[in-house]
Amino acid sequence: MLVLSGAAGLIYQVAWVRLLGLAFGVTVFAISTVLAAFMAGLAIGSVVGGRRADAVQRPLRAYGLVELGVGLTALATPLAFRALQDVYAATAQVVDPAQAPLFAGALRAVLAFALLLVPTTLMGATLPLAVRAARQVRVETDATSGDARAMGVLYGVNTFGAIAGCLLSGFVLISKLGLVETIGIAAACNVLAGVTAIVIPSAGWRAPRSGPSPSRARSRWRMK
Repeated sequence: MLVLSGAAGLIYQVAWVRLLGLAFGVTVFAISTVLAAFMAGLAIGSVVGGRRADAVQRPLRAYGLVELGVGLTALATPLAFRALQDVYAATAQVVDPAQAPLFAGALRAVLAFALLLVPTTLMGATLPLAVRAARQVRVETDATSGDARAMGVLYGVNTFGAIAGCLLSGFVLISKLGLVETIGIAAACNVLAGVTAIVIPSAGWRAPRSGPSPSRARSRWRMK
């Protein structure tokens, strides 16, 4: 699930840069706007998700719902960018971009930033919820001694998916399918990850219980 989530995130990032490059006409502005929205959204989502994760009773289900939200909101971004062009065209009739280029560029950047902030914030909330779900499973299996290692594995898997998504979108998907179709594939990855996370607990899945942890084993030995 985290592989799919990480791949989708970087596919979006590459596709959004291309879309905004068409809107801005200057690639550096598009890259700056997408990176700013991406980092801000991830930061906000991580903070909010981290604070709410411990209070969630079913973190895996919550993770699945957030993944579905990422897919749906990101899938709407091409239409949102088209609407953004209409808003910019209407504004250009009031303020001539040639006479106020700084205002025109700032307006496009702010509007694009606001549009991207919703899906990126949801992306940022996925990892805290995934970590919470993993911790819950480890507690149920009395395997809490390797929490740090488990969290590192989760982050590494997510990063691996991000690398794969970046390579696929940049060298294969966009050139073969197009921008809108590429975003659709990324949204499908989010939906698949979300549905899987929701179905697993609903199907009655339970992690197999392991033997007692080393600390409990030592305490029992001392009692004897």
